Amino acid sequence: MQRVLVFSILLSLIPGYSVAQSKLGNWQAYFLNAHVNDSPWRFVFDAQHRDHGLIGDLDHIIVRPGIQYFHTPTRSSYLAGYSFFLFQNEGDSNNTTLENRIFQDVDLRHSVGRVLLRHRYRAEERFVQNAPFAFRLRYAVFIDVPLNNKKIQAKTWYIPIWNEVFINTDPIRFDRNWLYVGLGYQITDGFGVRLGAMDQFQTAGDKLQVVLSIHHNMIFKQE
Repeated sequence: MQRVLVFSILLSLIPGYSVAQSKLGNWQAYFLNAHVNDSPWRFVFDAQHRDHGLIGDLDHIIVRPGIQYFHTPTRSSYLAGYSFFLFQNEGDSNNTTLENRIFQDVDLRHSVGRVLLRHRYRAEERFVQNAPFAFRLRYAVFIDVPLNNKKIQAKTWYIPIWNEVFINTDPIRFDRNWLYVGLGYQITDGFGVRLGAMDQFQTAGDKLQVVLSIHHNMIFKQE
């Protein structure tokens, strides 16, 4: 009951959040980070499904693989990857747009007490169907606060918070801003789930997404 109360309070902190909000969508995601023993090279992958509405009306699908190099002494990582997007207009399943995207990430990590912080800097080269080439920059800060342990490990409840801003390089600089708060549970050291809410702000208006995500860190043992 206490965890449900904490989650409800976190949702209330999102600007414009309301149970009766008309623009309410859903978002499911799977995130994988796989590597062999202590190798600095990692395979990363995520697959996502988003709907315009709380139930049904496809918004878009994402498939995003990449290769990451993790520098242990500085806790930084460097990633290059590819993304495939399939978009559908709200209420119109016959209107589909495809996008191929190349991206590069630099991630910097540090801790303040038990609080974990990660700063992600992303550059994207976007090839959208029937649209000119576009370049976009993104900055995100991720904050994880363990609740019942000093660090996030098996059987840990924690509060994930993140904010990401998207900046275009064309004359209209501001694209959007995402703000997320949720409640996470680390089932094992390498597998966890999160449930939260993400507010997407654009000049055209706000949209709230209910987000369910699975986070999987897979280590292959090499004899």
